[in-house]
Parts: sequence; structure tokens; C-alpha cells
Amino acid sequence: MVKQSRLRVQKEKKRRRALLSVLFIIVITTVCWQVNKKIGITTYLKEKILVVKKSLSEQSVSSRGTVYDRNLKQIAVTLERVSVYARTKEVDSIPDTVEVLGALLSIDKERLQKKLETGSLRVWIDEDISQEQEVAVKKKHLPGVYLQHEQVRFYPNDTYAAHIIGYVDDNIGLAGIEFFFDRLLANREVDGEPTGSHLNQSQDLVLTVDLKIQRILEDLVADIGGWQRDTKVAAYVMEGATGEIVGGAQYPGFNPNKFTQYSPQVLENNFLQPTVVPDKFRRLFRDVAGIYSILEAGSILYPWSIQPFETNLGRQLRLWEWLGMTEQWFTDFSTYDRAVKSREIVYKPFIHSQRQSYGLVPEYATPLKILTAMTGIFNGGTKIRPHVVAAVSDQETGKEYHLPASQDESRGYGRVIKAGAKEVGQLLRSQASEGSSGTLFLEDENVLVAQSAKGEQFLSSKMLIVLIPADTSPLIMLVVVEGQAEHPASKKRPTGQSLKERVGQIVDRISVLQQVAKSVSDVVEIEIQDEDNYPVKKQDGTVVPGNLESQEKVKKAVGIMPDLKGLSLRRSFQLLQNKNVKIRFQGTGRVVSQKPLPGTPLKGLSECILILENVEDIELKK
Repeated sequence: MVKQSRLRVQKEKKRRRALLSVLFIIVITTVCWQVNKKIGITTYLKEKILVVKKSLSEQSVSSRGTVYDRNLKQIAVTLERVSVYARTKEVDSIPDTVEVLGALLSIDKERLQKKLETGSLRVWIDEDISQEQEVAVKKKHLPGVYLQHEQVRFYPNDTYAAHIIGYVDDNIGLAGIEFFFDRLLANREVDGEPTGSHLNQSQDLVLTVDLKIQRILEDLVADIGGWQRDTKVAAYVMEGATGEIVGGAQYPGFNPNKFTQYSPQVLENNFLQPTVVPDKFRRLFRDVAGIYSILEAGSILYPWSIQPFETNLGRQLRLWEWLGMTEQWFTDFSTYDRAVKSREIVYKPFIHSQRQSYGLVPEYATPLKILTAMTGIFNGGTKIRPHVVAAVSDQETGKEYHLPASQDESRGYGRVIKAGAKEVGQLLRSQASEGSSGTLFLEDENVLVAQSAKGEQFLSSKMLIVLIPADTSPLIMLVVVEGQAEHPASKKRPTGQSLKERVGQIVDRISVLQQVAKSVSDVVEIEIQDEDNYPVKKQDGTVVPGNLESQEKVKKAVGIMPDLKGLSLRRSFQLLQNKNVKIRFQGTGRVVSQKPLPGTPLKGLSECILILENVEDIELKK
């Protein structure tokens, strides 16, 4: 027998250990793969991770409360989106599951059965189901069938005030008030409140916007925008004494529920983009600066028509800064928390028809700054900045924090503004035209050259300032219309009503609504949110799905008979309104029987019969 060296023995032992380790790993991997195939450990772990992420997301989303208009009507709410899915390994009977879910969810049974028989561990059955469907699925206690809940932002008024409200994606406010909401939730502090006054996690917002006035503005910009192609229209109304924006509309608009379907140009708020200040407006600003310059110097002020004005650039500059024309400031509905980004297109006047000296009167300004400056001149000496958020309401404590609206400047530069108010009013009346009920209109039009990468294009830019009397809370309105223009040498003029005539038809209604809103502000009641899931269909029948796949599901579900048992007649009509069948019903109360049965394809059927019975009658029979 040959004696082996110790070194050789050690090497053989190492080889055996390595081989055993490899075999052990292979066996463990095979066993884990078989177990995972049977009970789906990987899927289970993924689902647990999704649950944790969803839990964290829900805590964050719940902080974003409801947004109300000044009459406490809902503008933006957070709703629950509910989806149904199945873990196929846990489903006892696919045919039974298909039969029940097909009837409850009004989906095609054959397609559902094919889905469940594919062998996938997890199958999505339907999403955006109603609360009634959610309750019905829960009651069935189907093995392997689960519900997933997530919270999403919903805007019940669709396009109304969309450029003010903004939109949310993945619980991040990307524009407008929703962007402001993010900063509020992060800081949990309200400007003007004592240091140390912190908000709790969830807040509601009360805006200065009035949905009734907003509806009028939306109709106005849509009407004006129909004049010709590629026309942009914006109309904003501000309360003169406070800077509160009571309405703001833009054409073309967008639906924040579907904001991903729109181009950046449509999503852009044109009221926050610089444009050329019309000559008539610049002359008015220059003459107003002359009046205030004389008052600031302590000289005698004669009527403006005979008063010789001297251009004092230093005093002019102080006025523009006080009015906010040259100062950099942000609003609570600005898209970005930094300087307003410039457009890709540069606008320049086609020609300076009257080469006058305007001093330091700005040649370019955003429409919002022009509106703010006009308001500051004619409000009697109160320094204002436009804003939309009136109050923040803490959901936990119920306490309301009112945001500071304006600054009393009667002892500062505002004293000069107040002293010259009468003479400035006379100056305005000499240049403006008067409408009904003392309304004043100041209008001007520029021909601009739009320079971009595509070349040059002539544009017509119309701007109309309207001073609307409304008792103690007068309003100032600015309408801006940009569209294609004929060559300046052309003699063509548009037919139909002028901009002033169209706007003049609505100012009286706005004035009345403003006075009514102020008189009933102390007695308005909050609108209670309906307890319902994120809607697949709205009252007008339009689809508001989470994605295009959901939209296709809704379209394909049109030909399936829904389960109406236990529903009211009104609710049944709503569910059947797009089914293209004639509806007959017998009795009163709630549906106790229906023909055809739930889940039946409606193709080829022309009639649906509903049997209704009162709840009291049903209980007596029992």
C-alpha cells in the first residue's frame, strides 16, 4: 500500500467539498424553482413590495386634500381607483370565476377565460371599477380574486380653469395650484402666520376662483377662438382691491384628467409669457407716470390735458417697480418656481408707427403683469399681487389660515397713487370707451413679427382692458387674442362682432355674480364629496380612464349586459345609456329581476326588461 502525502489528501478533500457544494446549490435551486412554480414565491414578494410602495404613496396622496372655489364647490378631489386581479394558482374553478366576474364587471367571458388559462401567475381582470362593483366582488369571496386600491387626482369640471389648477402625475404637482400644493405640503407653513405655526399632514385649499364666472369666461374664449384657425385667447378677471383672481380661461384649453394627451404649447399658460405691450397702453402708462411724478415732487397738479409732463426716469422706475412691471415676482399658480421661461418664439413689433419717447415704460411684459399694473393704478393706492389661494384649511384641526391678500400702502408710494386717482381716472376716460353700467373699455392692436426656427410670421395681437363696476368690489378684466394677421399692407378687415362687442355682452353678468358672491360669502356651505371610486364614465358619457388600455376595455364592454339587481331605476338607466337597447320597466323601487341576464352579449338584442319592487314590499314578502 502506497502512502499518500498529506498535501494530496487535502487537495482531494477540497475537490469533494467543492463538488458537494455545487451539487447542493443545484438541488436547492431546483427545489426553489419547483416551489416557486407551484406557489409563486417571487410573485408573492413582488406583491408585498408593491403593497409597501402603495402604502407609502397613499400616505403622501392623502395629504393632497380637496380644492374648492370661493363658493366651496369642488374643483379637484382625490378618489380611489380600484382594479381587480387574480392569482391563478389560487383560483379553485376558472369556469365559476369567469361566470361570476363576467356578470359583475360586464366583461367578455370568453376573453376572461382565455386570460385565466394562459398560465400567468397574476392576471389583471379589470380596472377602474365602480364602488357598486367593488362591493359586489367583495361579497362573492372568490378564491384567488383580489382588489387593488390606489388614490388618484380627479378634476370634476374637466377643462374649467385648467391653466390655473394645473395637474398631477404620480402624486407630484406639475403645474398651477397643484405645484403650489406640493410646496405647501413640504413646508407645512403659511405665510403671514406666526413662526412655529405648522400645518398637519392634510390640507384643503379654498380658491378665489368663482366657477360661475369661470363658466362665462370659458364660453367667451371658446367663442373668440372660433374666429379663425391658430388663434390663442386668454381672459382673466381680477378683483381690484385685493388682487384675487376670480376667473381665468385660455383657448385652446386642456383636460387635466388627460393632460398627457396635449402638447406643451397647449399646456403652457400664455398669461405668464412675455408679449409686446400695445402702444396705447404704453402711452397711458407714460402719462400716468407723468401725473404721479408731479405729485411726488410736491408740485401743483393741473388737469392732465393742459399739464406739461417732464420725463423723470427715476420716478418712472419707482412707479414700475411698485406696480410690479419690472419686479420679479411669482404667483401661487405659476408653473415654475423660478423666473418665467422665455418662449421659443420671439415677438417683435412690425413697425413703430409713432416714434414717441416712452421713457422707461416697459416694451415687453406678461399679460398678468399688465393686468396687475392697471389694477394698481386704478384701485386707489393699494399695492396688490395676483393670487388664487384664499385660504388653507387643516383637515385635522379644522382651522382656516387666510393668506394675506394685499398690502396697505396709503403711507408709502400708495399715498401718491391715491392723491392722483381722480386725475388718472379722467385720463383713462379720455382714452377709453364707455359701455353699459359705467364699464370702461381700453383696446389696442399690434401687428407682431414672430421669429422662430421656422422663419417669420405676421401675428395680430389684440389686448382689451375692461373696468367692471361691482359695488364695493370692482373687477378688472384683461383679454388677449393672438392670431394670424394679414400683411400690414392688406386692407382686409375681419367681419362679425368686434372683440369689445363680444366682451361687452358678458360684463353685466360677471358684475352681478361678483356682487352676489360677496353678499353670500358668509353663508355658503361646503360641497360634500360623493363616496365613489374614480369614475370610468362621467355624467356626459365621456370616458375618463387611467390609460388607453382602460379605454379599450370600456369600449369593448358596451355590448355586455351589466348586473342591475338592487340598483335604482335612475342608476340602471345610466349604466344602459350607451347600450343601444330599448328599455322597458315594470313597477317602482329597485331592480329585482332583469332580462337578459347579467353578462349576456347584447349584440342582436333590441330590448331590455327590468322588474322593480319597493324595499318595503320585499321585506313584507320575507
